[in-house]
Amino acid sequence: MMLRGTDRESRGGRQPEEVFARSMLAEFSLPGERVLCSGELGWQTMLARTYVDPPRVEQFSTAQSSDLLIVLVTSGTYAIESRKGRRWRQANYYPGSVGVTSPDNVSVLRWQSTSAQRLESLHLHLSADLLKQISEALGEKGPWQRRLPDALLLDDPFVVSAGRAVGRALQSRAPALYADSIAQMLATHLLYGLESEIATKVRPAALGESALRRVTAYMHEHLHEDVSLDDLAAQANISKYHFLRTFSKVTGTTPHRYLVDLRMSRAADLLRDTVQPVLHIAVACGYRSPAQFTAAFRRRFGLSPTEFRRQFRAG
Repeated sequence: MMLRGTDRESRGGRQPEEVFARSMLAEFSLPGERVLCSGELGWQTMLARTYVDPPRVEQFSTAQSSDLLIVLVTSGTYAIESRKGRRWRQANYYPGSVGVTSPDNVSVLRWQSTSAQRLESLHLHLSADLLKQISEALGEKGPWQRRLPDALLLDDPFVVSAGRAVGRALQSRAPALYADSIAQMLATHLLYGLESEIATKVRPAALGESALRRVTAYMHEHLHEDVSLDDLAAQANISKYHFLRTFSKVTGTTPHRYLVDLRMSRAADLLRDTVQPVLHIAVACGYRSPAQFTAAFRRRFGLSPTEFRRQFRAG
């Protein structure tokens, strides 16, 4: 499914390679071999890449970037060290371990594998623009960079879960709408945490009935097109951060899931009521790939589109 981001040329926005210019160049300082990259998926608030890492690495320095870097270990175990000044700190990494480098910081690292498993990791960059936007949306004063963690080992189940979700999204070439949603939640969590005082003081703008109708009507009218979080928030006339929170609260689901449900409902109607080829129905419902459409349809109905049509007509 290709639910990519905003129409950046018509909006005058920046391309991902511009947003993450320094973070993209940062990989030249890394010892690992890149496997996947979100750069071609149109994700605007998050850059995600997976790497196969060598079992032993001598001292090296990461490149400086204005974005926040989160590294999630996805395979293998190893002893890793980070140097601050003359002092080395050590941690044991295993699948689910997380390290964080805050904006404009540099990490000096070295490691040694402690198992025969291949070392694999996910590198997730949250854009400085996103972090600044959320900070302003929540009314926080002062430099936002100082409130972000910088840790060789961060013990936070939420970050681990979000990182794994990003990994799955990268493998499935998920749309920008989905990636944006994860980035919004993850950035907010890292800036303020679940128990933050600011989170109890600030209340997002309400998503009233009329605004919700505009949003859902827009979804219905654009089922065959790319849809972004920006597009939907604009219909409600609130920020992306507030829209994501209030939409989920009002509907009980995320904008991405809601849109997928609409597309699946529309696809089922077309399969029952028309003789259009499955490929045409896939395109009409916003899917550029028949394989992705079939996979999404099977997850929803337990049948392929062809099997669904055949079963309906047989009944």
